Amino acid sequence: ASRGPQHPMLRGTVAAISGLCLIGAAAGGSSDFDLAKLSVEPSGGNDPEVFRIYYGYDGAFISPWHDIPFKAAEDADGSPLLSFVCEIPKGTTAKFEIHKSEPHNPVIQDRKKGKLRFYQYSPSLVNYGAIAQTWEDPTIIHPDTGFGGDNDPVDVLQINARPCSPGEVMVVRVLGCLALVDDDETDWKLIVADVNDEGSAEAAYRDIGDVPAAKVDEMREWFRNYKTAEGKGLNKFGLDEKAMDKAYALKVAVETHEAWRGLYDKETSCDFDGTPCWVGVHAEEADGDAGDEL
Repeated sequence: ASRGPQHPMLRGTVAAISGLCLIGAAAGGSSDFDLAKLSVEPSGGNDPEVFRIYYGYDGAFISPWHDIPFKAAEDADGSPLLSFVCEIPKGTTAKFEIHKSEPHNPVIQDRKKGKLRFYQYSPSLVNYGAIAQTWEDPTIIHPDTGFGGDNDPVDVLQINARPCSPGEVMVVRVLGCLALVDDDETDWKLIVADVNDEGSAEAAYRDIGDVPAAKVDEMREWFRNYKTAEGKGLNKFGLDEKAMDKAYALKVAVETHEAWRGLYDKETSCDFDGTPCWVGVHAEEADGDAGDEL
């Protein structure tokens, strides 16, 4: 497949882990998803107004939201390892995100009133992104927060020291979560670590108790305060502001995966700024085509 000019932040980056076979059904129907076959397809050169990150697999474009499996592998204790899509690398301010309504859901820089969005408060403390095949359904009121979801894939705070690259896909271990409440919406923040960051302290973490309390406090306060730089008020947290443990966080992740399945199966719907969310070409609609060719 031919590639467009690479964005500077992607040069030298391979958004795949060689030789790892992801276990679990991709939306397109494959029982095995080989992450080594996944390619990052930057488009638009260095112009942030048109720059997009697409994904290729077996010669076709795929969606990082719908086609990369939720479950990446199984941990030694039998718990699932999940697929993390990097959107905002640690130490950066440009607010990249998986675009919910564009075909194939590329990763692009978010906009508000037509202007590119950046963190105003400070650069990101963590590698920020989302778990594939998840969705926080606004119509489902969570009993522990009292609010519905924020209409996005579930957010991730990946705490490894190495900055990821926008669009990079990693296999992560869920350690815990924070229950952010933003504008009366539940906006879960899963706390995770890259399991393939060999030699790092984070790769050895197994639960939220392994994460330094000062690190958890720093993340909580950052997300409490970051919108004040835009003239807005403080964010709130449910669950008495506690960082919940791995078991609780995995339950949240599975709930958002189940909500995504309802969206993908067209049992419910979502939109982004009035445009329906793009949920791919289903098998019954494709006439035998796997998807648009690269």
